[in-house]
Amino acid sequence: MDALEKATAYLNRSPHTEKEVIDYLLRKGYEQDEAESAAADLKEYGYIDDLSYAKLYFEYSFEKGRGRDRIVRELTGKGVSREVIDQAYDELEEAPDEYAMALHLAAQIVQESGGPSDEMSYTDRQKLQAKIVRRLSSRGFSGGVCYNAARESVK
Repeated sequence: MDALEKATAYLNRSPHTEKEVIDYLLRKGYEQDEAESAAADLKEYGYIDDLSYAKLYFEYSFEKGRGRDRIVRELTGKGVSREVIDQAYDELEEAPDEYAMALHLAAQIVQESGGPSDEMSYTDRQKLQAKIVRRLSSRGFSGGVCYNAARESVK
C-alpha cells in the first residue's frame, strides 16, 4: 500500500491535522518525502484542512468544558500553527463566555464539596478556592478567569 492510500485510510477513521498524518506515515515506515507528498496531495484534495479541524476542535472542546488556553495548547501539539488557531477561533459562529463557563464549573465544585456555609472557616474557604483554581486551571482557563470565578463562588 502506498503512502497516499495509507493516509486516506487513516483519515477515513477520523479527521486529523497535516502533522498528525505525516507523523502517522513516518511511524508506519514511510520516508519523510513520501509522507509529506501524500499529505500535500490530501491537503490539495481537501481531505486535510487544519482550519476546519481547529474550528471543530474548538467547538467540541468547549462542549466538554475546556478553556481556550488548553484548546490552544492541544491544537499546537497537533501541529496546527498559531495563526490558523487564532483564525479558527475568530471564525467561530459563537464562542462561549469563558467566565460564565468557569463560574458554572466552580459552582459544581462548590456543590461537590458540600457547598459554602456561614460556618466555614477562613482556612476552609481558602482551601476551597484553591481547589477551584486548580481544577479550572487544569481545564485550560486563564489565571484571571480561575481566580475571579473562585472568588465569586466562595464568598
